[in-house]
Amino acid sequence: MPSALFSAPSTAVPSPAAGLFQPPAMLLAAGRGERMRPLTDHCPKPLLAVQGRSLLQWHLQALAQAGVPRAVINTGWLGAQIPQRLGSVFAGAGAALPLIYSDEDPSGQGSALETAGGIARALPQLGAVFWLAAGDVFAPDFTFDAAAAAAFAASDQLAHLWLVANPEHHPQGDFGLSEQGL
Repeated sequence: MPSALFSAPSTAVPSPAAGLFQPPAMLLAAGRGERMRPLTDHCPKPLLAVQGRSLLQWHLQALAQAGVPRAVINTGWLGAQIPQRLGSVFAGAGAALPLIYSDEDPSGQGSALETAGGIARALPQLGAVFWLAAGDVFAPDFTFDAAAAAAFAASDQLAHLWLVANPEHHPQGDFGLSEQGL
């Protein structure tokens, strides 16, 4: 899942880049990264580098380019490494993107709250509508489109989910799309 839009309690701000509604974002970064062991034994999976940048930096670059007002990053396994590496502001794409951290596990040893618990803990930092992306997914071409966010915010939908095709070497996934939908 590269991204989704969700409704929750609060507000969002217009995008300075496009003059359109652009909500804040949350990047899920608390998991253990079991399938990437031993790489994740000493590094959170979202900090693993692909093409010279961490997985989180790819998302933050896209968020900054889109004019997203702030990003909340939930942390868990070895979570202290994430703010140590990224700081409080991501200065990419010619825009400063404030970063807020929501710590699921102050011990850093992996007792994460799972996806819903992590989102619930971060809700006060988000808004009525917010982007949600898995921080450990490599999706370099994904854009956080302000027009899509505005259309979603004007609808009565609870969530809007974007999916990407699995690579040829791993065609099985968690979702299937047919003429009837998911």
